[in-house]
Amino acid sequence: MRIQKFQVSLVENTRKLLPRSLRKFEARSFFSIVKISYRNPKLHFEVWVRGKEQLIEIGLHFESEKQINDALLAYFNSRALEIHAELGARIEIEQWTNSWSRVHEVVPYNTLDADLVSQLSMKLAKMIKVLQPMLDAYKKGAKLPRPRKMHS
Repeated sequence: MRIQKFQVSLVENTRKLLPRSLRKFEARSFFSIVKISYRNPKLHFEVWVRGKEQLIEIGLHFESEKQINDALLAYFNSRALEIHAELGARIEIEQWTNSWSRVHEVVPYNTLDADLVSQLSMKLAKMIKVLQPMLDAYKKGAKLPRPRKMHS
């Protein structure tokens, strides 16, 4: 299956597996990455096909300002036991770059096919069902630091 068909199928199948309240996401794809977001594209779910390595990364990415990402990383780390109980021990909660963080899992694969679409759609839908309500609860309960304005 070509990467574009894989991405479209993954998004369509994932949407069908979600409760109605979580189906209204925005999906964007480019090259080997699909990003799914609710209101803020800097905080998004991502599926990245790393073809040469035959790995697929699937998870929630925090790609906003460092102070926001750090606050979210601390929050999700504080819920690590719950996250691992719901999503499994292979989930990693980590700072990925100097300023970006993620809650993710890396899945090996052989070929991009319908079985893989089905497997990853279920995994992504479960991640969204578990992690998006946590993200929403954090946003309601704690004030995220405001992005700094750029001075001209």
